[in-house]
Amino acid sequence: MFGGSLQLTQLTPLRRVWLSAIVLLFVFFAGTIGYILIEGWAFTDALYMTVITLSTVGFREVGTLSAEGKVFTVCLIISGIGTVGYGIGNLAAFIIEGELRELFIKRKMERDIEKLKNHIIICGYGDEGRHASEELERSKVPFLIIEKDIELAEKLREEGVLVAQGDATQDEILLGAGVERAKGLITAVTEDSENVFVTLTARGFNSNLTIVARAAAEATMAKLIRAGADKVISSAEIGGRRMASVLLRPKVVNFLDIIMSDDELALRLEEIDIDEKSAFVGKSIRDLHIRGRTGTLVIGFQHEGQSIQINPPAETVINVGDVLIVMGNESQVEKLRRIANAKEEAF
Repeated sequence: MFGGSLQLTQLTPLRRVWLSAIVLLFVFFAGTIGYILIEGWAFTDALYMTVITLSTVGFREVGTLSAEGKVFTVCLIISGIGTVGYGIGNLAAFIIEGELRELFIKRKMERDIEKLKNHIIICGYGDEGRHASEELERSKVPFLIIEKDIELAEKLREEGVLVAQGDATQDEILLGAGVERAKGLITAVTEDSENVFVTLTARGFNSNLTIVARAAAEATMAKLIRAGADKVISSAEIGGRRMASVLLRPKVVNFLDIIMSDDELALRLEEIDIDEKSAFVGKSIRDLHIRGRTGTLVIGFQHEGQSIQINPPAETVINVGDVLIVMGNESQVEKLRRIANAKEEAF
């Protein structure tokens, strides 16, 4: 008995409304059939009698009730009052408590998620997940968060963040987040074992997905690589290196903090991919006058399939598939990106 009561209390408000509607329809059906069998009335008369009885409007009865019909009517009224009251209470709670509004928000978000393509999926909104989402938002990259905690997921949803509430290790949750259409995935859930499972599952759904995984223990890093992660980040290793750097080269660390975090001075390190339509193809870095035209500084360069060159020579010729690593503020980088993606040179 207590188990059934507990299950009812755990139903979502929308499901309680649907349950109320189903029970009410059953009572109407039972009442109609009952009058047909007991009094021998036609279907419309039996339905009419059931409606006026359950609604307690006091209209005239269809005909004189037999003794059995009177007993049946009493039972119908008693069961109907409870059913109608339960249904009205659930509907009122659904509307008054804002559940209807939340439902519309959730449905809209589901439609927005279905439209996502080449996006980033963040599994787990802990410290790493939060910082990752902030960086993606600053870079204007579409992303989606998978979060197990219901309250946290609702809070993020109210803030306008795309959220899929559920366990990222479950196939249906990853598929619902569009893992097959995604460009990258960051798994930063609490347990390393879950990160391994998420990596393994996501790699099975999308072989082209770029997966970055968090590892709390160094022993897990190799397992994540074997599971399919492209890059494994050890928060302990990064934290230790940074603490040592603060002591060894404090001015450098302070400089990097300023240029990467200060809203007024913020400089960004970005990648500019060169495709076959780019006006940069076949030209050297010197010919393009990137620094003078956009204000960005080319600090790295990579030929497709080769290692990165730091501070590449001005004579370096750019080809299809190459990557420019540049530093500049947001507007400078965006200007360079627009020019690089143009079919004709826009200098």
